Amino acid sequence: MKLFSIIFLSVSILAACSTPETAVITEPDSAPVEISNIPDWYSNDHFAASDSAAVFGFAMASAADSVRAVEYARQSAVQNLKFEIDRLTEVARLELAESSSSPYSDTAYIINLRNVIRDLQTESADYTFVHDTADSGIHYVFAKAVMSRVGLIELLESELSDQALLGKLR
Repeated sequence: MKLFSIIFLSVSILAACSTPETAVITEPDSAPVEISNIPDWYSNDHFAASDSAAVFGFAMASAADSVRAVEYARQSAVQNLKFEIDRLTEVARLELAESSSSPYSDTAYIINLRNVIRDLQTESADYTFVHDTADSGIHYVFAKAVMSRVGLIELLESELSDQALLGKLR
């Protein structure tokens, strides 16, 4: 009984000391920025993709200067393209590592492969840019970098001599 009284008294004191607050709802100062010229190929959910014909990198950048927005979008699209190339080569490497006791599981091989992908010269990629300007003067640029599978294999052949890996990527 004494324990119950102490617990009841403690809860009562805590409840009396706390004051309910009303929620403060603030309205935004301005409406959200509407971008009207979003291309069909761009999605916030996918920054890279590939199919049997090509590898893609997508990006969106914004800046007060349109030239900077284009360059930021291009750089991001290239990095996303390289991400997809790296993902594809990793899938191929894992398949080869599971099927044989070759160097495909070796740390040095993996690091070398990652470095080759990082240093790939992607000038042969095709770029598409879509530009939009918001009412506030901010420039939005959507970029798509595309490299054909054939072009990718040719580029990798100049850097790698591993025909088994290149065969998996074809």
